Amino acid sequence: MIPDATIDEVRQSADIVDIISDYLTLQPSGRNFKALSPFTREKTPSFIVSTDKQIYKCFSTGKGGNVFSFVMEMEKVPFPEAVELVAKRAGLDISRLFGESGKKSEEEDSRTRTLRWAARLFHSSLNADKGNEGYAYLAASRGLTAATINSFGLGYAPPGWDQLLKAAKRDGIPHTHLQLLGLITENRQKKSWYDTFRNRVMFPIFSIGGQVVGFGGRTLETRDDAPKYLNSPESPLFEKSKLLYGLHAAKQVIRKSETAILVEGYMDVIALHQAGLQSAVASCGTSLTRHQAKILKRYTKQVLFIYDADPAGRKSMMSGIEVLLAENITPVILLLPQGDDPDSFVQREGREKFLELADTAGLGVVDFQILFHTEAGNFGKPEQKADAIRSMVHTISLVPDPLRRELYLGELSEKTGISLQALHELCESEQKNALREYRPERKEKIDPVAAPPPAEVSILEKTFLKALLESAAYGNTVLEFAASHETMLVLQSSAAREIFTRLITRYRGISDEPEARIDIASAVSMLESPEARDLATGLLIEQPVSSRWLEKGDQHEENAKRCLTMFLDAFRNLILAPLLHEKEQVTESIRTETETEREIELSKEKIALDRKIRKTATELNTMIASILDRRQP
Repeated sequence: MIPDATIDEVRQSADIVDIISDYLTLQPSGRNFKALSPFTREKTPSFIVSTDKQIYKCFSTGKGGNVFSFVMEMEKVPFPEAVELVAKRAGLDISRLFGESGKKSEEEDSRTRTLRWAARLFHSSLNADKGNEGYAYLAASRGLTAATINSFGLGYAPPGWDQLLKAAKRDGIPHTHLQLLGLITENRQKKSWYDTFRNRVMFPIFSIGGQVVGFGGRTLETRDDAPKYLNSPESPLFEKSKLLYGLHAAKQVIRKSETAILVEGYMDVIALHQAGLQSAVASCGTSLTRHQAKILKRYTKQVLFIYDADPAGRKSMMSGIEVLLAENITPVILLLPQGDDPDSFVQREGREKFLELADTAGLGVVDFQILFHTEAGNFGKPEQKADAIRSMVHTISLVPDPLRRELYLGELSEKTGISLQALHELCESEQKNALREYRPERKEKIDPVAAPPPAEVSILEKTFLKALLESAAYGNTVLEFAASHETMLVLQSSAAREIFTRLITRYRGISDEPEARIDIASAVSMLESPEARDLATGLLIEQPVSSRWLEKGDQHEENAKRCLTMFLDAFRNLILAPLLHEKEQVTESIRTETETEREIELSKEKIALDRKIRKTATELNTMIASILDRRQP
């Protein structure tokens, strides 16, 4: 297990806004930041990030947590790996905590561990004698340096049928992981398994956060029946339509330069990065998808779009332009000389020539579409020209921004001679057709038997927990009191009980150190149930208990006092609540009782309860007044 102190250190070293900005486009909103939820489709941002409290809350789905739980959600990794990823992002080395013995027990079921193992195996094979052919291909044939090869973790899968299988057995890698991740393939006739990747240069594919999620393998075979590229099969970890190759290395440069270079293949990305063009990413050998465009939109609103110059490449660019425009991203299309791809061009001409070509030869959306249809001979006959114009207007109709849409239509009118009015009518028609074709997704019905709703958290419990959570920022007075009176409290909600128990446990772990404080954001991340995590972050993200304290002179002291006062008031009410409930039940029984003797017994019971309530209330009020008096200056 990772020590609590290390978890706190990592959490305090990483700014949640910086981490989440790697995944979402955050916009300032008062003291917080907001974004569209990554967990659902929405048009109005409901995802809130608190800089002060270092937590997030999605009000569309109810999900919440701190930087660790966010990375767990986005990267699909367990808690220890999330801590390790955040530590790396914060510049901390906690690898000493992940010895092989500890790792094996904690990550036995982690498929990401198997993928990392495979990446290391392929990379070590490339650098061994058996990898000479692969290294020669990358270094001599493709012009990559050792630094570039290491930077992208490139590897080699030797020609044998069971090289990986034997290594996995030696290293204790579960066979089921190899099977699920597509690293081995079944021979059904022989009822045996063999390595999927053989005699291939291997390209690890990384998530945004830098986790290996799959592989692409380029064959070195000369046989025609061997596929040139072979990718990992689709899995929850590896969805090609939701990945951009190289983004883990390019994201910061893209954000800084405000432009991404979008290419088609792995080698294009690597060659551009090696040449100093480190904003390059690739769509993993597929046509650009809406999800990939949404990811790009987090970092930039402009894309330099470069696919192969052959007819297939240009057709892919036409569909890719529509995807980018629909996300309000401005594409600039760069057509390389015939026979060139980004890899070959930059290897031959260099970085400066590439940038010069991009500045002078980059085409806007309308110019590229006109060129495409002209070269295809679509402007010859009126019928063909009408179809081409309709196709271009359809593309423009996808632009959400009405001002940009108007400018594109004006440019198209000027360059084709078609009246702006005719283009407007056509555009409106295209938009109406799109609305008719749209069908909202049906939400799955939740089976109330299979998924019972969690128990409601009372307002009293929420008030109690909110004051307890907020108080930790101002000392241990409230936690100390709560710990010493733990047995008196009865919390009905399981989520509320988990939060309370976790905080008391953390407090007892530091109670011997008077100056020590609990890091609430770290404590929240260690709550086991999502319900408890979501409840805690929801309470923390709301308006503080003591919202008026900012008007006071001694802000810290005043806020601490208000937290304590509200906590003690909620504590008193929680103690009295069961007694008052019992009194209500007895009173109702007296009202409906028909036997005189039983009614007398119930009346005596009610009198005793009244006395107990008064006595308990008096004792609690005295105790609370004493505590508050001790807080007076």
